[in-house]
Amino acid sequence: MFDFNDFLRKLDMNPAQIRLLRHDQRGAAAWRRGGALAFGCFASFQTRENSPYRGTDVVCHFLPAPSLPDGDATALFLGTTRITDRWDWDEVRMPALLDPDVIQTEFGRQNLEAFDLEWLEAGQEYAERILIRWGTGTRAWSQWANKQPKEILELRLHAKEPAFPGFSEIRARISDIPTFPQSWIGALESVRGIYLLVTDQGEQYVGSASGADGFMGRWRSYLANGHGGNVLLREGRHRDYTVSVLEIASPDMATADIIARETFWKQKLGARAHGLNAN
Repeated sequence: MFDFNDFLRKLDMNPAQIRLLRHDQRGAAAWRRGGALAFGCFASFQTRENSPYRGTDVVCHFLPAPSLPDGDATALFLGTTRITDRWDWDEVRMPALLDPDVIQTEFGRQNLEAFDLEWLEAGQEYAERILIRWGTGTRAWSQWANKQPKEILELRLHAKEPAFPGFSEIRARISDIPTFPQSWIGALESVRGIYLLVTDQGEQYVGSASGADGFMGRWRSYLANGHGGNVLLREGRHRDYTVSVLEIASPDMATADIIARETFWKQKLGARAHGLNAN
């Protein structure tokens, strides 16, 4: 297996001296909006108490990508930066990678360190082309490369978003919604229909999406609060689910007809008697 540490060694980098950072959706938004400059400015600010840059000067940056079927998180490589200077953020001195929109969000924040970062040319041609297996869960978003070898899942020919797998094939975690490529979001906002949620304990919930933003509009409500207004989901304190599409509604289907199809799937899957549907 060729892992990310092998890739680093090919670039004459020592994994024992490099940290890997899997940023959240804020980093993804900065990258999509302004590329390396905006993302670099975003990454130039870290909390002083728990700085991921402590003990190193070289960091490999990743964006979150959709989870694998076995639940493991994945991450998309962006590139590598070197820290050239660091100081307590005082809103006077600005970082070398400067983006006005990012700076505006940092004003007034306390207990921050600021960093001058420079992007390294080594491996930069692989930005958005290497997808790695990050592992179970996402709490440890900052890890030493040599202590946590990462399997390379894909080496893409070009930097591009993965193709939408199709409505019948999509299977994702609600927590992965912020990492969905824009083409996926557009496709899922464009249609209505019936979907299935499955908890980590295997309990099922059948729901319908009949609003203006289609499936995405409904699924975002689960991302926001974990229950989307459903009584049994709220009582069970569920926070995350595997979601899939059961049926696509035709564009001219009335909301009442969509609800009728939802009832059909509840009965077929036994979601009332053995699942989390209360009605």
